[in-house]
Amino acid sequence: MAMALTEIKVVPTCICGIICWALIFASIALPLSFKSLEQGKYALELNWGSQTIFGEVRTIPGMYYLGFGNMFVEFPSTFQTMYFVRDTRGIASETEDDEHPSIQRGPLRARSSDGLEMIVSVSFQWQLMESALKPLYDILGGGTIEESLYRDEFVRFARAAIVESCANFAADRFFTNRTLITDDMLIKVKKAFTRPDLGMEVAIQGLQLREVDLPDAFDEEIVKTQEQMQEVEVAFAERGEKEITMQKDLMVAEQRVKQVIQESLGKAEQIRLSNEAVVKQMLVYQQKQADANGEILSKFLKDTDPYARLFELMEIRALNSHNATRLLVNL
Repeated sequence: MAMALTEIKVVPTCICGIICWALIFASIALPLSFKSLEQGKYALELNWGSQTIFGEVRTIPGMYYLGFGNMFVEFPSTFQTMYFVRDTRGIASETEDDEHPSIQRGPLRARSSDGLEMIVSVSFQWQLMESALKPLYDILGGGTIEESLYRDEFVRFARAAIVESCANFAADRFFTNRTLITDDMLIKVKKAFTRPDLGMEVAIQGLQLREVDLPDAFDEEIVKTQEQMQEVEVAFAERGEKEITMQKDLMVAEQRVKQVIQESLGKAEQIRLSNEAVVKQMLVYQQKQADANGEILSKFLKDTDPYARLFELMEIRALNSHNATRLLVNL
């Protein structure tokens, strides 16, 4: 009887123990089953048992129930910055995410198309696309800075694209046309970070070509070239000024020629009108003279010798009006 009572007490004790352990486990496991997603981050749900990704990409900040042992694999959702610079002072933000800080590497060593070695400092902004997170994790993993292998691969992609772009331009172009080189670098970096075959897609914007360091001898030649180019620009400006002056003188000469032509045309027209008036006057005078002579001649038509009679009268008139002091007779 005593043994039966003992067995009856053991069962409730075991049940109470199991319930207690279940409550303790639930109090521990339940909080661990919820995970929070902060602002400015994407997250993939990782199953602790199978170590596989399941569910959709989480983009909305808040609390999520994942289950005991499961976890978030987080990625930054905002634009991040990658620096290839020698001096990193002043480029790190105080509000920078400790788990996803900006990528900072030393300047790049590259060669120009004419074989000159250079040190290039570049920075640009990049952003992970939501649709590319799963393929990216399958290939390169993700998570905190210690687990983010993709960051090192991104550095390799960027370095290869920038070195390739530098090889397309001569060294002097880095001083005379940086805008063109910067645009080419941006195109090549975008191409390097867009890999449809791997399912990788990263948005790139705002690439800055910060500094280009060339050998000292080349820098000296560049300075001399710049001085000579300035002299050429001054010469071009002086030539332009002289051209403007000569054009002004040419315009003045053309206007003078036009003035002389107009004056000559005016004088010619004046002479023509004057001659035309003289001719008309002479014709009128001669017509009047002919008419008068015709009337005179008509008076002597009945004479046997009218012309002799006319000349006789003219002689008589001339003699009557002759001045004795003159030798000539006015007919």
